[in-house]
Amino acid sequence: MNQNIQQLFNLLDSDQQKQLVKVLAEHYKKKPLSIRNNWFSGYKQIPNQYQSEILRILQRRIELFNLTPQLK
Repeated sequence: MNQNIQQLFNLLDSDQQKQLVKVLAEHYKKKPLSIRNNWFSGYKQIPNQYQSEILRILQRRIELFNLTPQLK
């Protein structure tokens, strides 16, 4: 699941990623830098208890932005 989350996160452009990190930080009462560094870059490990909800949030955002993965 974590790999799916990372792939979806990477579909967002830089501004969208920043916006998502800010929303997640407010929702989970964590610092945005902590979420960015530990969940989406560097360590890339989202705690298990948050993964399902974050996956749903990302899927909704992708749908809203009408983004599709680029297949190679």
